[in-house]
Amino acid sequence: MKIIKRIVFILVSLFFLLLLSYNVYKFVCVNILKKEIVTINGYVAFDVVSGSMEPTIHIGDMIIVDTKIKKYKKGDIVTFYDSEGSLVTHRILSINKKEMITKGDNNNIEDKPVAVKNIVGKFVYKVPKGQRIISSLKSPLIMTLILINGVLFCIFVSIDRHGNLVLDEEEKEYEEFKEYLNIKNEKNK
Repeated sequence: MKIIKRIVFILVSLFFLLLLSYNVYKFVCVNILKKEIVTINGYVAFDVVSGSMEPTIHIGDMIIVDTKIKKYKKGDIVTFYDSEGSLVTHRILSINKKEMITKGDNNNIEDKPVAVKNIVGKFVYKVPKGQRIISSLKSPLIMTLILINGVLFCIFVSIDRHGNLVLDEEEKEYEEFKEYLNIKNEKNK
């Protein structure tokens, strides 16, 4: 049981540490460095809010875009800034050194030509309904519930069926040592 308790404690701690680190990193990038896009090792996650790429990418999916890729070809799905400054993820229909023409898989007409320099990166992976997962992890209520469940699980594996604390050998020896010191201190008084 001690091993299970330690594993759960480590996993919950690691989860919170990673989440805290990411949130601090994102805060610094957005609010201090004034970056619009926060990347981790060249990858960035975006929430999909439009059905223009269905059935390939659905509303509510989370997509992972590789910003390190700099060579694009016809058929690639890329995320780019359109002429209005909005982020768009569409498929490349044609491309040359200076501009490209894109179109959403679910759209009837092509997009206006866009400069290749406006490409943020290439779509590499999607997490179906990933937006829900990320949104729920941002909720203080969900974070509190995860923490409470982790603590309750650790308590559950630390007690026996009668509600008594289960001690391993090291903890028993420590308790015996404390009792010995208390008895010794009482005799010395």
